[in-house]
Amino acid sequence: MDSLQVYQLYLSLRLHFTRPDFDITKSRKGVKVSREAFLKRKDLFALRKLGETKSKTEIIDFLVANFVSGNQWGGVFDAEANEVYAEWQIRMQKLGYTFKQDIQTLYADGDPFEVIDGQHPKILKFYLGKKISLESIAILAKIGIMENIDYSSLSNDFMWNDFVHLVKKYKPFVKIDKEYYTRQLKQEIEMVVN
Repeated sequence: MDSLQVYQLYLSLRLHFTRPDFDITKSRKGVKVSREAFLKRKDLFALRKLGETKSKTEIIDFLVANFVSGNQWGGVFDAEANEVYAEWQIRMQKLGYTFKQDIQTLYADGDPFEVIDGQHPKILKFYLGKKISLESIAILAKIGIMENIDYSSLSNDFMWNDFVHLVKKYKPFVKIDKEYYTRQLKQEIEMVVN
């Protein structure tokens, strides 16, 4: 990919993760950028390097990994970005195992989605405490577990809203077999409950 295409992809993903009203999965066209405006940028080297060393799929994964890790620039200008990407790749490789462990952790002590007296549910507390992965939460969201739960008491809670936004924006990039993970979820809950 040439550096202009990398930049357009970068801008589209940045908008996806930072703007609630932009969804890259629905707007496949991405962001338009003029070549003249692009060439005036002083950071072309980083974009050129990405385009020369990675395929389009790898660039998307690289940017997604860095955006979900909290890097507002998608790692393009960060020295640790490749490390973040490598850790993300490892998490993707052991997704099935991690999901099983996270479900056992989540369901070990009751309903992880219950909101009591306006307090954050366990799922958020466990995520913030690094006891469960964002990928497992995205899988739960993808298979519909989090859809019919009433979180209206948390609608003005900025931490909760940021968490929900992150999960919603990350969910399309976690590629899974929904039927398989639905079965895994049921099996793990049965093991924990019994």
